[in-house]
Amino acid sequence: MQERGERGERAERREQTAQRIVEAAGIVIDRKGYTAASIPEIQDTAGVSRGGFYHHFASKQELGDAVLARQALFFERVAKQTESEPAPALWLQALTDISHQYTASILNDPVLRAAVRLSIEPGPYQTAESYAAPLGAVTAVLEFARDADELQDHVTPQEASRTLVGCYSGVQLLALALAERETLHQQVTGMWSLIMPGLARPTVLARLRLDPPDS
Repeated sequence: MQERGERGERAERREQTAQRIVEAAGIVIDRKGYTAASIPEIQDTAGVSRGGFYHHFASKQELGDAVLARQALFFERVAKQTESEPAPALWLQALTDISHQYTASILNDPVLRAAVRLSIEPGPYQTAESYAAPLGAVTAVLEFARDADELQDHVTPQEASRTLVGCYSGVQLLALALAERETLHQQVTGMWSLIMPGLARPTVLARLRLDPPDS
């Protein structure tokens, strides 16, 4: 039993070290971008040796995959919540709230910020796969909204999700370029103010709150 306990402790330490490296990568990539982020700087930020780094990650791209996986996990949780929890009063309100929850997570989590930067900057992660998780989650919520008769007749969930994810990515990119991330919730609210009238039926639109849930 002691041996099993020691193995468990070693596994836990390995996991903690791997997470520390991912967190460090998030900090460096968020600040410099993927191309300029160097493994030595990530090692220094994480406080691990070269050998310690390569024990967990064989390459910078493997580490980038781990960063992007944090984003995928967020949207996987969103998908599970929409399937398991009681249906919200308005699915479009749920979608708006999810966007602000994600915004709050980005502001608080450098790994999520790095994941956003990976997917919007030219490089190995500017691919359809990088957007699969958010597109899937948004499409699912919009399909529920359609079934609840919240969407205007012309709105197709799959096409609308591409527009929404594209607009949100653009808001993120502009905030990064202008160094205005502190106003990100305000910018997301502005995005919804422009887009939601084209999505929601007028009777639904009148009931929606486009600001963050705690505002």
